[in-house]
Amino acid sequence: MLAIHLTQFGEPEQSLKVVDVPEPPAPAAGQALIQVEYAPLDHHDLLLAKGVYPVRPELPSVIGNEGAGTVLAVGADVTHVRSGDTVLLPFGTFAWSEQVLAQAAKLTVVDKSISLDQAAMLSINPVTAGLLVESRDLPAGSWVLQNAANSGVGRSVIAFAKERGLRTINIVRREELVTELEELGADIVLIDAPDVAARVRAIIGDDPVLLGLDGVSGGATSLLLDVLTEGALLVIYGYMSGEPFTPDQNVLKAKNITPTEFWMYQDEYLPRHPALGAESARLVAGGRLTLPSARVYQAKDFAEALAYLRKNGKVLLDFNPHRG
Repeated sequence: MLAIHLTQFGEPEQSLKVVDVPEPPAPAAGQALIQVEYAPLDHHDLLLAKGVYPVRPELPSVIGNEGAGTVLAVGADVTHVRSGDTVLLPFGTFAWSEQVLAQAAKLTVVDKSISLDQAAMLSINPVTAGLLVESRDLPAGSWVLQNAANSGVGRSVIAFAKERGLRTINIVRREELVTELEELGADIVLIDAPDVAARVRAIIGDDPVLLGLDGVSGGATSLLLDVLTEGALLVIYGYMSGEPFTPDQNVLKAKNITPTEFWMYQDEYLPRHPALGAESARLVAGGRLTLPSARVYQAKDFAEALAYLRKNGKVLLDFNPHRG
């Protein structure tokens, strides 16, 4: 069967190979055998391939941090899932293979009303958003501030915040995104500019803003610090600017703002993954969360998919040989 192996840590174009490997054995007790349907190819996969991601498998290895599949068979003592279920692949089960074995207890079953391509994108961005919104216990009506609001995580933050009765202040770079994000449920959408804080205050008055989510870092962080109020928490989860987190320490001290870096696979967060994955699926099924669409490539055309990713962003790899 077809799989994509990481053969060495380095440039993905040289280190990621389409290979033919044996099919997995029948599932043992507690396991499920899964036909992988779709698995995203995203920039964090390339970080893993380069060796700069916190996860470093023994090589050669299948990689792929996210995906969805159909259960083909289950081992003894498995009652949580059954053959035919659509499931999200859990952390620790790499997705870039036609079939994989996984611990059944870690699988999240999703409703059949959700398309397989949408299901494949539920495990990282929406779960990250849920964890970010939960970073601080806030009363209903509180404001959550974020940049990178048009990203997959940012759009999911809007949905999760709305579910919890929280309101969002969203900073974007392009004018056409304002109406688009407002239609998704964003309360305030503002264009990135030095006067963002003044424009926020003109809308919300003296309301506190106690949680900020930074997916850009670098110079963009200063705009968040301008808006956040005394005692706020600033969570840094991404570096889209390509620049490090270098905030003005005087501002942090003056406002008593606590910065913290976030990685969704920290031990403290892992127990929340299944529940947030299931909630993400319900939000999608109910039309309250819309995941960005992605171009689909057959897994055998991985080189073309990688070239597209480099220029355009996330793609989906189709691993079901019977569909193509």
